[in-house]
Amino acid sequence: MAMRVSSTGTIDMIIVAKALGDETRARIVGVLGVRALCVCEVKAALSLSQATVSDHVRVLLDAGLLSTSRESYWTLYTIRGDLPPEALQFVSLLIDQVQTKFPEDRTRLTDTPVFLCRTDSRNRRATRPRTLHRKT
Repeated sequence: MAMRVSSTGTIDMIIVAKALGDETRARIVGVLGVRALCVCEVKAALSLSQATVSDHVRVLLDAGLLSTSRESYWTLYTIRGDLPPEALQFVSLLIDQVQTKFPEDRTRLTDTPVFLCRTDSRNRRATRPRTLHRKT
């Protein structure tokens, strides 16, 4: 997704500020400041539902703050490396403050296996109860 730019050709910092003004989205940026993550890893680190994380990630993408890459079936999210200096400075300060205010997010992220969703999907399939079909 392209960065939102104003009519003067600069990034629209109002959109950036609105996107980062929500505590959940700020926490998502905080964990993305550690490494590229899929939604399942963000979900585990923040103890939120997958739907909630996906909705907030969409807002950050629409604001032009995140970039995506594919790893097999999974989409990894990272903070854009090509943000303008004023946006990058703002995001860097936010990451520092969020990681200080919510150290448990980083702790849970450290305790979460990389590509958690791969592990979860394998475990889910392996432990799903089988339904017995009986002929009547």
